[in-house]
Amino acid sequence: MTRGTVLSSLVLVIVCQSMALADDLPSTPLFDRQVMPLLKVRCVKCHGPAKREAKLSLASPNGLARGGKNGSAVVAGRLEESLIWKRIADEEMPPDEPLTEDEKQILQRWIAAGAPGLPTLVAGAPEAADHWAFAPLRTAPPLPEVRVAPVAANPIDRLLLPELEAKGLTLGPEADRQTLLRRVSFDLTGVPPTPAEVAAFLSDKSPDAYGRMVERYLASPRYGERWGKYWLDAAGYADSNGYFAADTDRPLAYRYRDYVIRAWNQDKPLDQFVREQLAGDELSGYRPGDRVTPEVVDQLVAGHYLRNSQDGTGESDGNPDELRADRYAVLEGTIEILGSSLFGMTFQCARCHDHKFEPITQKDYYQLQAILYPAFPVDNWVKPNERVVDAPLPAELEEWTARTKEIDTQIASLRKEFRVWSEQNRRKGEVRFQDNFDDKPGRLAPLWNSMAPADDTPFGSPPVNIDSEVAPGALIKDGMLRVVESGTAGNRFLSTRQAFDWSPDNVGGWIEVSFDLVDRKLKADDAPAERVGYYLALADYQDKKPAGGGNLLIDGNPAGGAEVHVDYPGPDSRAAGRIGGTGYEPGHRYGVRITNEGANKLRLEHIVDWQPEGPAVTLAAADLPDGGFGFEYCCGRSFVVDNLLIEAGEKPVEDSNAQNRKARRKEYTDALKALESKRGGRPAKIAWVRDLKATPPEVHLLLRGNYSARGPVVEPGVPSVLADPENPFKVGPPFEGAPSTGARLALANWITRPGSRASALLARVTANRIWQYHFGVGLVATPENLGYSGSPPSHSALLEELARTLVASGWSAKALNRLIMNSRAYRQVSTPAEHGEARDPDNGLLWRYPMRRLDAEALRDAMLATSGELDGRMGGSYVPAERKKNGTVAVDDSVDGAHRRSVYLQQRRTHVVGVLEDFDAPSLVINCTRRNATTIPLQSLSLLNSDFVIARARAMAKRLDREAGPTAVDKVFHAFLVAVGRAPTEDELTVAKRFLDAQPARYQGQADAAERSWADFCQALLASNAFLYVE
Repeated sequence: MTRGTVLSSLVLVIVCQSMALADDLPSTPLFDRQVMPLLKVRCVKCHGPAKREAKLSLASPNGLARGGKNGSAVVAGRLEESLIWKRIADEEMPPDEPLTEDEKQILQRWIAAGAPGLPTLVAGAPEAADHWAFAPLRTAPPLPEVRVAPVAANPIDRLLLPELEAKGLTLGPEADRQTLLRRVSFDLTGVPPTPAEVAAFLSDKSPDAYGRMVERYLASPRYGERWGKYWLDAAGYADSNGYFAADTDRPLAYRYRDYVIRAWNQDKPLDQFVREQLAGDELSGYRPGDRVTPEVVDQLVAGHYLRNSQDGTGESDGNPDELRADRYAVLEGTIEILGSSLFGMTFQCARCHDHKFEPITQKDYYQLQAILYPAFPVDNWVKPNERVVDAPLPAELEEWTARTKEIDTQIASLRKEFRVWSEQNRRKGEVRFQDNFDDKPGRLAPLWNSMAPADDTPFGSPPVNIDSEVAPGALIKDGMLRVVESGTAGNRFLSTRQAFDWSPDNVGGWIEVSFDLVDRKLKADDAPAERVGYYLALADYQDKKPAGGGNLLIDGNPAGGAEVHVDYPGPDSRAAGRIGGTGYEPGHRYGVRITNEGANKLRLEHIVDWQPEGPAVTLAAADLPDGGFGFEYCCGRSFVVDNLLIEAGEKPVEDSNAQNRKARRKEYTDALKALESKRGGRPAKIAWVRDLKATPPEVHLLLRGNYSARGPVVEPGVPSVLADPENPFKVGPPFEGAPSTGARLALANWITRPGSRASALLARVTANRIWQYHFGVGLVATPENLGYSGSPPSHSALLEELARTLVASGWSAKALNRLIMNSRAYRQVSTPAEHGEARDPDNGLLWRYPMRRLDAEALRDAMLATSGELDGRMGGSYVPAERKKNGTVAVDDSVDGAHRRSVYLQQRRTHVVGVLEDFDAPSLVINCTRRNATTIPLQSLSLLNSDFVIARARAMAKRLDREAGPTAVDKVFHAFLVAVGRAPTEDELTVAKRFLDAQPARYQGQADAAERSWADFCQALLASNAFLYVE
C-alpha cells in the first residue's frame, strides 16, 4: 500500500466522522473517533511505527501515553505542560503544514478536559503492546450494568447498551418470526428456508424455539458451504493459476475446497484448522508411500492454503529474469494472503523497505519468506502441476480399482464388438501386401529389411542383417512383429523390400495401409511408447531426389491423432499437419488412406478400426513417390503390431453403407465416452506443499526488493512486533527422520500458542471476521488490517470479549455464531426509527439490525432454491464455466451440476460467472476479506435480461403449478412463501392480482400466454427488494 493511499483513506475516515458528528458534537472530543485519527493523519509520518523522531510514536494510544525522549507528550488537564500542544500551538509541528484551527480545537479541548480515553500504561509493558491488536488478550473485566433486564444474560448486549444509552438510544424490539427465520437461514446456510421449515418454526410455541431453530441450521451440511466460502475467499482459493490470460487449470484444487467445507461443518477448532493449513504435511508425519488415514489425507490437502497464490511458473517463457520474477511472485502472493487472512496486517510494503505505517521491517518480511522458501525454493523450483503426491485411502483405492476394472471390461467388450462389425462392413479393395507375421520366430526375410527398397547404405550407415534375434530394430515373436527401439546410429526404420505406388492414377482411386496395435510396450514393466511411427514412400534418394517429398512419417500420438511429416530431403523436413483425433492405444487398428482428389492433390485420412476419421490433410502428388512401407524404431518407440494389410482400388467404390457406418461409429463413440465418464480420476492425487529438503536453503534479503540484488542472509522468523520470550519461534525437525525443515510447523505452533500475543491477534482477526459476516461490517471495518493504518474498533471491549469467547470455547466458530445470534442486537428489527436516524445515522451503535442485500452466491443459490432446481450434491470437481460469444461468462444449463451451489462453480481468476460478478463476487487476483456492496444499473438489467434469471423464473412458475392450489391467489401465496418465507401483504397481493390480470394481454393470441405471464410474475418477485434483501 502506498503512503498516499493510506493517508487519503485516513483523511476520508476523519471527514466522514466529522460529518457524522456535526449535528451532535460533544463538548469534549472523542479520543478514538477524533483525536487518534487526527494524529494518525497529520503526525504519523514522522512519529509512527517505522520512524519515531524524538522516540515518540503517535500511531497508537499507548505510544501517545508513553511519550518520547523529551518527556510526556500529554499531561491531562494541563495544556502548558503538554509538549504536543506546545509544538502545535507554536506551529513547529507538523513542519510541512500546520494544523487548521478546527484541528487545533480538537486537541486543545481534549487535553483541557483531562484527556479522557488516554490509557494508563502498565509498568514494564513492552513497547510492541502499544497497539491494541498486538497486546495479549486482556482478562475479562466485569460486564457493565444495564437497565434493560432481558439482555442481561448476553455479554454482547451488555457491552453495546452503555454507548446506546449515552446517546438516548436502546436496542430495537425483536423482529417477527418469519424475519428471524429468513435471517438465520441465510446467515448460516446461504439459502432461504423451505416452506416446511417455515411451518415448523411458526408452529413451535416452546420458549426455546428460536434457539433450537439456530441449532438446526448450525448442524446443516449447508453451513459449511456458506461459511467455508468465506474462508476460501480470505485464503485466495481459485481453480486456476492466474498469470495474465494464461490462467491455466488447477485440477486438484477442489480437494482443498472440500476440506474447508468439511472443517467448518465439523466445527474443527480454528487454531487446529490454521495449523493444518500451514504445516499439514509436517503435522501428519507423512512420507511418500506411507499408508494414510482420513485424518492424514485432510492434513495433506489442507496445505494447499499455501498454494492459493497465483502461480504462472508453469507458463513462464524461459527468460531467466522472468522465471526468477515469476517464482518470487508466488512467494510474495502467499505472504500477502498470510498477512491479510491470519495476521490482519499488510506485509507487502516491507518487501522493498521497512513498512512506513506498520511496525514491520524489511528483515521481518524476508524472515517470513525464509519459512516458506524450503517449499518454494526459487533456485530449485518445482512447477505447480508437479507438486503432487499419491496418497490413497485403502478403501477408497480398492473401490476405485474395482470400478475401473469393471469399466475396462465393458470397454474391451464394446471395442471388440465394434471392431468385428467394422471389419465385416468395411470397404475392401485389391490386396497389395499382407503379413500376419506367422513366419519362423526371429525371421523377417523375405518381406522386410532394415533399409528402404534399393537402398545400399541407408542414411550413410551400412546395411544391418535383421534376420536374427540379436539384430536391432525388429523381430517376430508369438506370431506378432515386435518393433524394438534401437540406439544404433542410422537404424531408424524397418522397411518392406517391396515398393508401392502411393499415388493412385484415377480420380477417386485410393490406397490404404492398416495394422493392429497389440501393445505399446514389449514387457509389462516397460514404459509405453511415446509414439507409434510409420513411414510411407520409403526409398533410396541418395542419387535421385524426388520433386518434393518421400519418406512420409505418420507419427501416431497416444494423446490423439497423428502428426504427418514430409521427412525428405533431410534438413528440409516439414510438418504437413495433424490427421484424426483418436489416441493410439492397444486393441485398435490404425493406419491411413490416400485418395486421388484430382489436380495432382491427394487426401490423407486417418483410419481407426477400419473407419476413416477427420481431420484429413491434403498433399501434392509429388510428396508421395513410389517407395516402401516401414515402422520407425528410434526415439522412445517400442511397440507390438500384427496383421499388416495394404489394399488399393483404382475407382471410387460405391458405398451405400456409408451413412450406416457413420451412425454406428457415433453410437460406439457415445457409448465409449459414457463409460469413460464413469471412471473418474484416481482418488489418490493431492496437490500438496512440502519442503524439498530437510536442510533449509540459504535465503537473502533482497535490497529494495530487487530479485538480483541479494543482501544479507536471513533466518526463518516472525514479525518482531509480536516477538515474545514466552512464545519463542523454534525451528526443528517436525518428527524423527522428517524430510522437512519444520519451519512451517514452527510458525503454526507460534501463531496458535495459547496465551501468546500472536494467538491473541489471530483470535481478534477471526472474531472480527465472524462478526462481519453476521452484521455486514466488522467491529474493525478493515478486516485485512488491524494494524496502525487500519480502522480502529468501533466497540473495542466487545471485540475483546468475542476473541476471549472464541479461545475459551476451544476456537469453535459455531460457539461464536451461537453467542451472536442469540443476542438481542442480532434479533432486533431492521426498521429505521426517527430518533435513531437523528442521533446515529450510520447505525454504528447498532440500535437496529443492519438490513443487507444478499451476496452474489446467496442470490444465485436462492434463485435455484426458490425455483425448486437447487442441486444439493456436495464436493467433487468444479462445475465448468465458459465465456460466451457475447463476452459473458456462464454455466451452460446442460452441464452436469449446472444447478449446484455457487461454491462448486469453477473459480477462474480471469473471469467470474456473470450473474455473480454483477453482484460483486470478487475476482481472486490475490484474496478477498471483505466485498464491496455496489448498487449499479447493471444489476437491475441483469435481473431483467439474464438468461439465468429468466430460466429460474420459468422453473419457479412450473413449481407453482405443481405445488400450489388451483386459484391465482393460491399461487401468489405460495410464490411469496418459497421466495421470501412469508405471505404477501394486502398491498402486495393487490398489486400481484392486478399484474396477473393485465399481463396476458401482452401475449394476446399466443397459446402459452398464461404460462408466460406467471413466469413474468415470478421474475418480478425474484427481482424485488423483498427477495434481494435480508431484513
